[in-house]
Amino acid sequence: MPAAAQEATPSTPSLTDLYAGSPYLRELRDSLVYGEIWERPYLSKRDRSLITIAVLQALTREEISIHIPRGLENGLTAEEISEIILHVTFYAGWPTGVQASLTAAAAFEERGLTLGDLPRSPTLEEAVTTPGGLSDAYAGVPRLGALRNSLLYGDIWERPLLSKRDRSLITVAVNQAMYVTNELRLHIDRALDQNGVTPQELSEVVLHVTFYAGWPAAVNAGRLLTAAFEARGVDFEALQ
Repeated sequence: MPAAAQEATPSTPSLTDLYAGSPYLRELRDSLVYGEIWERPYLSKRDRSLITIAVLQALTREEISIHIPRGLENGLTAEEISEIILHVTFYAGWPTGVQASLTAAAAFEERGLTLGDLPRSPTLEEAVTTPGGLSDAYAGVPRLGALRNSLLYGDIWERPLLSKRDRSLITVAVNQAMYVTNELRLHIDRALDQNGVTPQELSEVVLHVTFYAGWPAAVNAGRLLTAAFEARGVDFEALQ
């Protein structure tokens, strides 16, 4: 190629200029995503970082490298971020956990943070009660059914670094993002009936996650949320 032609070829935008190819997105990021959604009072900044990190891990998005430091600024500890990664791995798969762990380790090292002792789940005297509705899923994979009781609900969900409320927020957000309808329905019920999440908070999770996982997944989640609220007599006019 002639030198003149080489000089005329536009250079590739820097990877740090995230919005060079769509500048209106930058405007919406500032005015809508951070200017409005992140400022709504129905979830704390910590909660918003909690679910954003979870969703970005589940979808294996590079923006997780932005939101792990932001999470630390918003009150999450390194240990809690480590626990988010562990929890999400069982809903989005091992490769997402490996990638998120590498990203978190780099962020912690840059800030001189080290993980302290990570407490394990307590020994339960009785078998854990798991949510119903999916029993037929394990007839053909009985070992998975056993692990659901002993590992997922008997160990991971019982680890004390995150509350049951935190874990419900994470799980609803991830299932929304992944468009997993049956499990999302189950975890909306679990959040409302067992883990202390309010209808307004669940409504806010769906709104927040929309901007990280897209509109179709939000519409699906919104239908399930509406059905759950109707079954419980929630006053829709009270939702903000």
